[in-house]
Amino acid sequence: MNKRTFSFSVVLLLALSVVLAGCTVVAPAAPAAPAATEAPEGEATAGDLVVYTSRAESLFKPVLEAFNRAYPDIKVTVLTGSNGELAAKLLEERANPQADLLINSDILTMQSLAEQGVFAPNDSPSVAAAPEAYRADDGSWVALTLRPRVIMYNTELVSEDELPATMMDLTDPKWKGQIGSADSRNGAMVAQLVAMRHLLGEEAMVAFVQGLVANETQWFGGHTDVRKAVGAGELKLGLVNHYYYHLSKAEGAPVGIVYPDQGEGEMGLIVNSTNAGIVAGAKHPELAKIFVDFMLSPEGQKVYAEQNFEYPVTPGVELAEGVPPLSEFKLANITLKTLWEELQPTQQAAQAAGLP
Repeated sequence: MNKRTFSFSVVLLLALSVVLAGCTVVAPAAPAAPAATEAPEGEATAGDLVVYTSRAESLFKPVLEAFNRAYPDIKVTVLTGSNGELAAKLLEERANPQADLLINSDILTMQSLAEQGVFAPNDSPSVAAAPEAYRADDGSWVALTLRPRVIMYNTELVSEDELPATMMDLTDPKWKGQIGSADSRNGAMVAQLVAMRHLLGEEAMVAFVQGLVANETQWFGGHTDVRKAVGAGELKLGLVNHYYYHLSKAEGAPVGIVYPDQGEGEMGLIVNSTNAGIVAGAKHPELAKIFVDFMLSPEGQKVYAEQNFEYPVTPGVELAEGVPPLSEFKLANITLKTLWEELQPTQQAAQAAGLP
């Protein structure tokens, strides 16, 4: 991914990827998070903050603008890149950190970086209030939103009675030349494969990749191109995170959604997350802490839910209209905190199977 810059209401640069996968044991109810977004008395609320992120501008900009309204004296500079690029950059900069905060869409990368001491502990009550499965024990990283892996389809090209019901159904030859998916550059896609290898075994995961390759899947670097191709009727099916369907639907595209693997004996819905971690040795750790607290506040979570159609992690924040509660689904039984150890063998097997 080429780095680029853009500006919001403040000067901004902009974009991280390796993996994520869904923690999909439903976490126990978490205590209510503090509603206030104001910094503790005496804490600085002005200065410069540098954020590294892999999130797309369209998804990160609304919540950043909300933060700017709440804290107009904190100037936020955002550097974007792929998960791999930003993870490597953080490791290279450990002796002299340039970023204050990393926001990504990959729990596995966050856990891996945490194991290498990239993040500082965070004892914020807002972080402690997040479900245990979606935060580090020392608060060094925390999930911000949740996103199930789904199949979207063009309703003008696919009837309901012929829809795939499972991820493995995408390997059916009848879908040859009609599927779009992100490739190995995308963290959510790789994370899904890590989860499938863990849940179904390596043989099944390899068969899944081989089936997609045999079906001449059109590979993209990210999900935006996938959803646009499906919405335009260039492809019948797309493998995406759930909110890409809702974004296309809100634009008026003729699209539908399948929440796969809900039957008896099937693996369940794979859920992944976006995450935040304060960089150890950061120049502005207190400002980074304010930013994380705002992202987890009802105000910040509401922006994620209403404008991005994501699932908030903070209790009590309403979902956007048309987004079904995760409690309605069978969720894959995965503990993500340790799955990052399975990343390398999964990547090797998937690459050998033909994943571009």
